[in-house]
Amino acid sequence: MTKPALMLALLAVVACGSKYRLWDIDKFKIDAGALAPLEEIKLLYSSRAPDMAADRNYYLHVVVVSQKTGDTVNILTTSDNGFVATDGDKVFNFIPEINPSKEIHKVARDPEFDGIADNHFPTVIGTIGQVFKSPPQ
Repeated sequence: MTKPALMLALLAVVACGSKYRLWDIDKFKIDAGALAPLEEIKLLYSSRAPDMAADRNYYLHVVVVSQKTGDTVNILTTSDNGFVATDGDKVFNFIPEINPSKEIHKVARDPEFDGIADNHFPTVIGTIGQVFKSPPQ
């Protein structure tokens, strides 16, 4: 991804708006092996959440790059991590969903960023966090 394209994608990270629409989850090619548990990733895009409801009936859509393989992967998550534009420089970890508490069939999208979000990358379901290693003792 070129530097200008990356900067555009990072701007999408902080995009908010009331123009949200929903995609059916069938649009995404689920591949549970596309990212390993705790694999290091960098953020390219986040759809954010159209509302602040904690009990969502839709996934948020995040596009990341594996720091191990260089592959671009979609992550569907129920967690709104409150990402900001500078988070594109941080390394995060992928945490796979193990036991879903409910079945979700929709994915939030902001149509203004379909140029990034509408893709054919493999998709995993889980969340994003940061795992910090303990200093040697």
